[in-house]
Amino acid sequence: MLVIAHTMLEIFTIVLGIIISFIVWHGISKDATNHRYLKGKIISFFILCASILDLLQLLSYSTNNPTDSSWFIYWMLARIVWACALLYAISLTLKVPQFTDGILFYTASLMMIGLLTGLLTNFSFTFDNFATIPSFLHINNPKDPLFISTLWITISIHGISFIILRRNFSQYITGSYIQTALLLNIISTLAYLSDLPIQDNILAHLCKCLAYYFILQAVFKIVITHPYEQLLKFKEQLEQLAINNAQLYKKSEQQRNLLEDTLSKIGTIISSQLNVKDTLDAIADMVTDLMHSRQSLIGLLCSNQTHLQVVATYGINTPPTVIPLNHSIRGQVITQNIALSINDLSQHPDIPKPQLIFSSIQSLICAPLIHDNQVIGIIEAYSSELSAFDESDLKFLTALGRHAGTAIASAMLFEKTKLHLEEEKFLSEITQTTSTTIDTNTIIEQCTSHVMKALNADVAIGMIIDTDKKKFNIISSINFNYKLLKMDIDSYPGLTPLIETLKPSITTANTFTPFAELYDQNASRHMMVLPIAVEQNLLGLILLGWQHFMAPERLNRISFAFLMSQQIALGLEKAHLYNHIKSMALSDSLTGLANRRNFDMFLTVELKRAASLKRPLSLIMLDLDKFKRYNDSYGHPTGDKLLSQIGEILQHNVRTIDLPARYGGEEFSIILPECSSNEAAFIGEKLRQAIERGAFPDDTGTSTAKITASLGISTYDPAVSAPPPSAEKIIELADKALYQAKNQGRNQVITNIIIS
Repeated sequence: MLVIAHTMLEIFTIVLGIIISFIVWHGISKDATNHRYLKGKIISFFILCASILDLLQLLSYSTNNPTDSSWFIYWMLARIVWACALLYAISLTLKVPQFTDGILFYTASLMMIGLLTGLLTNFSFTFDNFATIPSFLHINNPKDPLFISTLWITISIHGISFIILRRNFSQYITGSYIQTALLLNIISTLAYLSDLPIQDNILAHLCKCLAYYFILQAVFKIVITHPYEQLLKFKEQLEQLAINNAQLYKKSEQQRNLLEDTLSKIGTIISSQLNVKDTLDAIADMVTDLMHSRQSLIGLLCSNQTHLQVVATYGINTPPTVIPLNHSIRGQVITQNIALSINDLSQHPDIPKPQLIFSSIQSLICAPLIHDNQVIGIIEAYSSELSAFDESDLKFLTALGRHAGTAIASAMLFEKTKLHLEEEKFLSEITQTTSTTIDTNTIIEQCTSHVMKALNADVAIGMIIDTDKKKFNIISSINFNYKLLKMDIDSYPGLTPLIETLKPSITTANTFTPFAELYDQNASRHMMVLPIAVEQNLLGLILLGWQHFMAPERLNRISFAFLMSQQIALGLEKAHLYNHIKSMALSDSLTGLANRRNFDMFLTVELKRAASLKRPLSLIMLDLDKFKRYNDSYGHPTGDKLLSQIGEILQHNVRTIDLPARYGGEEFSIILPECSSNEAAFIGEKLRQAIERGAFPDDTGTSTAKITASLGISTYDPAVSAPPPSAEKIIELADKALYQAKNQGRNQVITNIIIS
């Protein structure tokens, strides 16, 4: 029974050995290095040899002939070859063998060489019986020293293999199988050292069979299962790679679409010709969406590049006005021209950041705004989450900063061009106003409106300087209901130095009290002082006020305001010169009254007006009594002084709509529009009494002389006389009344009414 079990286990072991050899022979990849490929074939051959030797041992064993001990030699050779095969198999799989592993390997090799040498020295054969080679070995006892040494050397080799395997266990994918097989081989060999016959030692045969089985498991896993698993793993990796590629493609598509959408929005902003503020607000809003943040900020570099002027924000309740650069992240972004981010702002308390009411800022990303390769500012986005921005956000915001910088620069250029066009338009309107009228009041009134619109002011006052050069007559006031007809310069000491510069200047509303009282406490409260002067000669003044917010580039337009003031000043100077020349042509140089030419033109116009409006018109003719005697008594120069004084009396005792004139010699006339006969008589009597009470110069240089005047009045009343008289007719009737007054004793007033 034991012999049958021994035979069955041996057959099973031989079959496993052949299978292992076959798998190893065909499992070594041709793609391996020549050394490893050849070594793998040798190991496969060793395993096959061990299996053949086991087969020969099984075939040579005969219970009928116990003296035949050849199967001992086959059995010993099979054990040695099997141990050699396992040792070389383990050495084959070592990628980087340690120095001690090499020593152990060579030690085992020397032991096997010594054993084989001992076995070979026991061969003694003759050529006449060559067919039975194993019979030449003379080992027929399990207690033979060579047999015992073979077992111990085999155990030693398996032990060395086990040690090498344990030291390099991480390099083996089937280390546990091989270790188990080596232990079973050691147990099997130790079992053979017992007193039991080899054929009856079922435990040794069973351990040997299990060892072959575990080696088969290891070889199967290495050659078949592991490559298949690797293939499956590679397949899964390929599938995962395909999924990742699909996700990357989808993400790249999303980023491409996002970039296209962003560029489209920026293109729309550039082409829509928005003003600077709208452009900045649109970009800040867009950055907030694209960065998936809740707040953003745009700052532009100031002229001295020491700080950033905050020009637009999104989601910030109380944004800062300026941000200092110093050594902060903004300074690095501008100097290095790169985008930077901070994942945890709590670690950087020195970096200024906006203060929010309902949340706090944890992360920040900042990129430069670039136009024509020049940094013009920065754009920032904030998040309440830690590490909210990654490398892709930095790249995207960098690209966005270049396009946004171009959009902002375009908007600023458009705004600047628009301002220049507006300036040309208002300068043209001012030039047209000053060239189409010679009335100084009209020039100031209309030009004040033009200047106010040109500078986007809320309040404006236009004034002309008085003759005493200390007061201004207020001609025009827009959105200013303060009751002020004249302005005394001395009453506003803050204005005096600004006016004396004769140049435009910006100041606060407190400089001019009426503006300060007009403005709301929360208003901007700026004002501009705009003197109107030509060649250091002050002609007028315009005061402008702003209540709403004004961008600095809109507020500080001093040069443009100066151009407008020069145009207005030239118009006022031209009007003054024209009026002066006109006054010289239409007035009497001695008395300052209208001359005969002016009198004739005014009378003709007023007669037509009286007829069309159905309003009365009166004419007074005044002649000084005995003026020839006065001249003869005091001389002609003194008579001229008297005539000049008479002119002043007439100017101060008639209405503003009346026209006093020197008719000729000592004769004067006064045209009284919209004046009835009784009203004219009252005015005439008033003049007569003023002359009679007056004191006039004499030849001694004192004012003691007296003189009287006779007055004749003619009146045209449309209610009495429908057709208007001619100028000659109304003058004739007034002359008749004057002669009648002289004939009746002088120093009196006579009235005539024209009746057709």
